[in-house]
Amino acid sequence: MAMPGRGGVLTCHIEDIETLYASYLSFVTNGALFVPSDRPQQLGDEVFIAITLPNSSERLPMNGKVVWINSKTQSGRPAGFAVQIGTDIAGQRIKNEVERLLAGKIDSLQSTYTM
Repeated sequence: MAMPGRGGVLTCHIEDIETLYASYLSFVTNGALFVPSDRPQQLGDEVFIAITLPNSSERLPMNGKVVWINSKTQSGRPAGFAVQIGTDIAGQRIKNEVERLLAGKIDSLQSTYTM
């Protein structure tokens, strides 16, 4: 769940692989992560998020652009927004770790928070 942190920074703790799968948008260039949140965002907004991935306590910094919005909870999908993973070193580290954790599952037909 995303929560505002100090200075408007959001934090997002992804507890398990199933939640990570539901949160990852592999069809977006360089990938994107969905952040459950009631905090309003607009497409194209630049945001900073501290992400914690499954099986880790390390908060990984992520700058990115909002590329998807679920304005309200519906059909089992939470309200929130997806942030495109950056192409900088920090972004590549997050993308690589997400794809390592989701190896063999990325192209699954299970529903996600966005589709």
